Amino acid sequence: MKISALSLANRFNVSKRTIRTDIKRLNADIAPFKVNIKNQREKGYYLAYKKQKQLDILKASFNTNSHQSTLETTDGRIKHLLYRLLTNEEPFTLDEVMSDLFISWNTLMNYINQVRVIIRPYGLHLIRQNNALCITGLEQNKRRCFLEQIDERNYTDYVLGFTANEQRIFNKINLKYLSILINKFLKNIQVDVSDYNRKNIIIHIALTIYRIIGRHYLQKFDEVVMIQPQVETEFRLLFNQLENYYKIKFNQAERKYLIYHVALNIPLIVSNNRSQNDRAIRQNVILFLDRICDNYTFNLRDDQILVENLVNHIKSVVKLSHLSHKRKNPLLDVIVSTFPLAYEMTVTSIDILEQGLSLNLSRDELSFITLHIGASMERLYSTQWRKRSVALICGSGTATAGLLKARLQARFNNYLTIVGTYSYAEYLKNLYGDVDFLISTVPLLNSPVPVIQVDLTNFVTDSHQLYDYITSTFSEQQLFCELFSPEVMFTKYAFDDKKSVLNFLCDQLEKKQIVTSDFRDEVFKREAMYSTAIGGGIAIPHPIKFAAKVSKVAFLNLTHAIWWDKKNQIKYVFLLAIKEEDYIKIQPVFNFLVALQNDSRFGHVVQKCQNSKEVSKVLISFSQQDR
Repeated sequence: MKISALSLANRFNVSKRTIRTDIKRLNADIAPFKVNIKNQREKGYYLAYKKQKQLDILKASFNTNSHQSTLETTDGRIKHLLYRLLTNEEPFTLDEVMSDLFISWNTLMNYINQVRVIIRPYGLHLIRQNNALCITGLEQNKRRCFLEQIDERNYTDYVLGFTANEQRIFNKINLKYLSILINKFLKNIQVDVSDYNRKNIIIHIALTIYRIIGRHYLQKFDEVVMIQPQVETEFRLLFNQLENYYKIKFNQAERKYLIYHVALNIPLIVSNNRSQNDRAIRQNVILFLDRICDNYTFNLRDDQILVENLVNHIKSVVKLSHLSHKRKNPLLDVIVSTFPLAYEMTVTSIDILEQGLSLNLSRDELSFITLHIGASMERLYSTQWRKRSVALICGSGTATAGLLKARLQARFNNYLTIVGTYSYAEYLKNLYGDVDFLISTVPLLNSPVPVIQVDLTNFVTDSHQLYDYITSTFSEQQLFCELFSPEVMFTKYAFDDKKSVLNFLCDQLEKKQIVTSDFRDEVFKREAMYSTAIGGGIAIPHPIKFAAKVSKVAFLNLTHAIWWDKKNQIKYVFLLAIKEEDYIKIQPVFNFLVALQNDSRFGHVVQKCQNSKEVSKVLISFSQQDR
């Protein structure tokens, strides 16, 4: 991966000169690891090293210092305080806290209040007594708080191995040996487990052992999971191995607790009376896809890969439906922002599955289903940017033909595949084969395929005409030109809230008779379901039902960012007004908008636009670059 000095400067809000100076200093610091930051002309900076091990050692050095660095931030200090309170054998004195965190009395009181807020949803309480602090509550709730608040689950780092934080927390436990035992257990029960779920199982068992070693036992655990007999046998073997190695004893509550959490990560081991038969699940999956087709015109019913994936997924959901705890999806926010259309289609149609199978699906579970829906849409409806094949017809010799070919390749390499150059005589014999169109220096009459005539002496003008023709043959290009028309582009407007923004854009679309009278109501209904902010300062509001006479995307560039929801500030708003018959075509638009949120150049370029025409050109230009 390479990144330009300009991108780095924009990201850190400094000059390119500062970036160059800082990189020189960084190179001096990392030189002992035999890793170097280099700059490739017109490409950007990248890490250079001869062996992967050198980079791994450098990364490890960062992790070693990660714990100390967490105490440099308020969030880090609060998390450290929570960790000490959850793990200390004795109450934690106020003097110890201030000394440990290097904070004042007033800051400590603020931290205590914030810890109380964090632990309240877990049914835990922070008690201050005799100048000391301790957390009270059920042991299983303390463990859940610990796992969700202390063990940071950055998805990429989480699945790659044990983080420095995890190694520090579980320093009394041989995590390598534990991993070997769990991998053997999973192999024996013969089920496929994702890296994320495998790591979840290991961490749950590590925490249980850690708490038992500290004499913090579960005395009661009410959740009962019926598992298959052969799996039960493997569990007994696993418990015996853990007890012998770590010199501990699992009571009945601890065993039920671990089986429960393993089952959450491997639903296929569950055997209960609520299991629906395949036929009922399959019928409801088809009804669910029917609803998507009715509401959004995407026909996914014939995608057998999707149907089988959904059937298998719903089977696992049904198996776990009687459990009080719900599975977490570590990529929930990423999925919602990356596949907004697929997520919306899932959310607005899922009641079919819920009612048909007596389920109550969480947002995390909906995001799992969204991945299957999004993958199907990519398989069935994703159009690729295909180069057009052309033949060159040149009547003035091979030298001229070679020059023309070189110029065309330099100008249109991303658009054209030139299959060959041919004389007029060869053209008459149809030697050029099957092509999309011809580019000729001589007039061609009655050609069976389209012809674009060019003149080398006027190549600049003719190349513009050729570009217009090429882009007009791309359906996606036409789509973006039609949707992002200047009449619905608005730049540098000031509003203070989401309602004002939506009302303004709806007013503009109504004035231009682009939408129906109920468009505004359907937009606000849709927004009330969940936020349409997708990240990168971008929101993509749209109606819950078809309410457009003409397909357009209205764009508003705000002078200052506004709060769109509790978590997202928005500066760029794309209001989608799409006719029902055009809806099937707009997947590329969603793909483009999702990609746009990660393009740091967009904000800088669009801010320079002085009028609607310039904004329209910028959006169309970025849509081409995205492909």
